[in-house]
This record gives sequence, structure tokens and C-alpha cells, in this order.
Amino acid sequence: MKRFVSLKDVIITSVIFIFMLGLSFIPVNCKFLSPIATALGDFDVYDIAYSKLLETQPVDTNIVLVNIGNLDRGELADLISVLNKCQPAVVGIDVFFNVEKDPASDSLLSSSLAGCRSLVMVSKLDQYDEETKNYRNLHLSIPLFSRYAETGFANLPNDDEESFRTIRDFRPTAKNNHSTVPAFAVKIAGFYKPASLHTLFERQKELEKINFRGNYNCFYFIDTYQYFEPEADFSFIKNKIVLLGYMGPDLNTKSLEDIFFTPLNERYAGKSFPDMYGVVVHANIVSMIINGSFVNVMPSWLSSLLAVIITFFNVKVLLYLKSRYKDWFSGLTKIFILIYTILNLFLSVEILHYLNYRISLTTAMIAIVLTNTSIEFYHNYLIKLQNKITKLVRKNEND
Repeated sequence: MKRFVSLKDVIITSVIFIFMLGLSFIPVNCKFLSPIATALGDFDVYDIAYSKLLETQPVDTNIVLVNIGNLDRGELADLISVLNKCQPAVVGIDVFFNVEKDPASDSLLSSSLAGCRSLVMVSKLDQYDEETKNYRNLHLSIPLFSRYAETGFANLPNDDEESFRTIRDFRPTAKNNHSTVPAFAVKIAGFYKPASLHTLFERQKELEKINFRGNYNCFYFIDTYQYFEPEADFSFIKNKIVLLGYMGPDLNTKSLEDIFFTPLNERYAGKSFPDMYGVVVHANIVSMIINGSFVNVMPSWLSSLLAVIITFFNVKVLLYLKSRYKDWFSGLTKIFILIYTILNLFLSVEILHYLNYRISLTTAMIAIVLTNTSIEFYHNYLIKLQNKITKLVRKNEND
């Protein structure tokens, strides 16, 4: 009976990972490849899952999004006063007020903010120190407005980069001059459902994957024009989370202000236009925290171990096909890789959907592409090299 694990299988599997290690050290400086490298660097297989394959999520009725559009401070003050009368549980304002403007409007806005039962406003972190993992500066809105509010930083990973990149994670907390400050969404969730923060902090994650529920239509929402309608009834916001922020001049008009790419973008490769405003990203984070729908990610060590095991089995399958169907081997290899890729994507999506768990099979997918080349390398070079070494050893022994 043949052994299940043979030296040949082990050698070819090892060659595959040596090839991958070698490829990782090759610098790619070709300018014509730069756009391709950028696109691939921002691609994640789970973008396909969120964009095309996962089911539409039900509306989170705990959260109401309010588009402030191009309202001036006086109009914003009126809007907040109207909302306050409906007794929301907490109001979050994703707007930064860094200077005083018209005294009359500023006074009205300050008064309306003072009337909020629970108010959270955004802050901004900057000047990150890589060595100390610490932000040097924390900027707040001017005291005229911020004195009535708790604050949380609005920074998202990649949002300070020059080029648009996809937002997939958020930081629950950050260090500012060695003090811990919470994220905007974390502060809001804490007001609405304090117990949810215990679950969040118990996970002890520096970065959390965002389990995106959907765009603004997956929450209750109020557009700018609705505020001006005489018959408008906002009583449904009672005891709910109300998030005010910019979502374009109106929800039907796209703007490049405070907007990001997310995995929900319909064009997950070669994206043309960002798909989600910052306040909606924060709403998704709040929804995830208060509902406890966190995404768990496979540890890197387990991912590596799984990649080795899967690659080993792939080697055995392809070696069997090569020995049994030599004339058809090239075509069968392509079919096998296609089936393997589809199966991998299907399993990844199903596990994410039902278990909120991200498995990482990227290394295994790269390995399968290199398997056929590694088998040919073994037969064309390593066996010949082994035979030469064996002859030299025997010759030396005879001498």
C-alpha cells in the first residue's frame, strides 16, 4: 500500500512556497504596472461577497440618518431644534465647526445643541507617531458648540491618504498623548446601549472589520428637502439614534465631499466613484456594535497552516491527474483551478454570511496557480539534479 505522504509530495509543496517567498522579494517598479498594482493592492475577495453575493440586509430601525446637505448654521439650528422635540435617544453630528461665523446663526446653533439630551460630536486626530502608536493632536469644534457634547474621533483608516482607498476597518479607540480616546461610532453606541461596549472592548482588537449592513437605505433616513415640508412628521425618531452628516446636496446628487469606497461598491474592481458617505459608514459601525454582529477573522497562523494543508492535497490531486491522464493534463489543470477558485469563493461567502467569520485562503489560491509549474520544475530539474548527485556520490564511494 502506498504511503499517503511521500517525499515527492513534500518536495513539490515546499517548492511552491519557496517560489511564493521568492516572488514576494521581487520589486515591481514598472510605471505602466502602477495602476494595476494599485488596483490589486486595494482588492479584497470579500468585496465580491459584499457587492454581489450577500443577501440584502433588513433596515436597522434603531438608527436615523439625516442629510444636512448645504444647510447653513441657522437652518441647521432649526433642524436640530425640531429633532430635539421628538426626543431621540442620542444625537451624533458628523460635522466639524472649526471657526465662528455669523454671530446670530452661531448663537442659534449653540442653543439648539444645548437642548440635545445626549450629544456626540466628531473630533479629528492628526500627526500620528509610528514609533509610539500615538496621535499628537486632537482637534475639537470650537468651544461655543463642543462644550455641550461628548466627542469621538471620526478618522477612518485610509481616510487621510491622497488616493481613495476602500474602507473595510475602523479603530474602536486611539491614543492621543498617551490617553485613550474613543471613535465617534463607539461613543454613540455607548450612549444608546452601554452593554455593547463591553462586548466590543472584550475583543481587544486594534482594528475591527466593519460588517456592512448597507448604504443609507438600510437605515431610516431624512433628506434635506423633507425638513422644509410643512406636513413633515419626525415623531418616529423618538428614542432612536439620530446621525446628522453630509450626504450630498440631496440624496440623489453625488458629491465627492466626505465620501469613501466600501466593499459595497458595485464595481469592486476598477471602481469609478466612491459609494458611501462618511456618516453612513459611521452608521454601519454603530449598527454592528449595538447588534453585536462583529466579524471574526482567521488568525494568520491558522491561515498559513490551512494553506499548507490545502496545497499539499492539491499537489496530490494534480500528480494523480498527470500520471493518469497525461495527454489531458494541461486542460484538466485549468479546469481544476477554476473549480477550486469557485469553491473557495462559495465557501468564503457562506461562512461569512452564516458565521460572520472571514477565512483567509489567499495564499492557498496563489499556491494552486503555481502548483503545475512546480510539478514541471520538479520533474524537469530536481529529479535530474538528484540523479546527478546520486551518480557523483556513488562514483566517490567506488573510488
